[in-house]
Amino acid sequence: MAIRNQLVAAFCVAILCSAGSAFAQQGFEGLDLSDDKKEEPKKEEPEATTPPPSTVKTATDVSPEKADAKKKDGPAVERDTTQDDRVKSVQKKLYLKRGRFELAPSFIINVNDAYYTKLGGAIRAAFYPADSLAISARFSIMQTLPTDDVRTAKRNLNSRIFFSVPIWSVMGDIEWSPLYGKVAFFNDILHLDGYLVGGGGVVWTETSANRGVNPAFDLGLGFRFVVKDFMAVNVALINTTYVDTPTGTTKGVVQNMMMVNAGLSIFIPFKSTYREE
Repeated sequence: MAIRNQLVAAFCVAILCSAGSAFAQQGFEGLDLSDDKKEEPKKEEPEATTPPPSTVKTATDVSPEKADAKKKDGPAVERDTTQDDRVKSVQKKLYLKRGRFELAPSFIINVNDAYYTKLGGAIRAAFYPADSLAISARFSIMQTLPTDDVRTAKRNLNSRIFFSVPIWSVMGDIEWSPLYGKVAFFNDILHLDGYLVGGGGVVWTETSANRGVNPAFDLGLGFRFVVKDFMAVNVALINTTYVDTPTGTTKGVVQNMMMVNAGLSIFIPFKSTYREE
């Protein structure tokens, strides 16, 4: 009887143990007691590595092609600025005259006589011991022509006009060039050379055959617009003063011929023999 009771008790205990284990397994599987948010494992970031010095590019290592591309991407004003567009604040002279000869043919006409027009030609030769100083000689030949005012004065006013008739002149001058600069002309830059001229000589007139030549002196100013190292356009206004006794009178009268000289200046040798440092 006792053995039987022990077997029954052992059987009951086995049943209870199996049922408990099954209940515990189901309970633990259906109930999740872990946190709602699971922490994800942190990814290890790779350490920043600096490139070796040899791989770092400087501004001088940029290729010309890339540099041109960057210039094209820049502003229009910066992109259009080139080396040719840059002008130096102080520029050298386009030509130098020191040690050179000048030969200057020109056309001449007076501008201060309303009754008689004097026109002709002149040629000037000069030597430059310095760039701003020249010793020159000028020979001029001219013709005197009456204007319409002469006919009006004689016909309407019954006037007599005593006038001098110069034929040729020879003058020796000293020239000083204190001015050198630039001017804008039709979108171009012209180099100009301004000078003063003064000297003395003789003037041969129509009445000089009876009493010799007439002493004279002149004073004027002019400009040379440089075209090339050996050539310039020359324009000058020169007043020549002399004393003459016109035909029909015995009284000497001071004459002033204010002549415009317009022509070219040719420098020999054709290339400047001296250069600025």
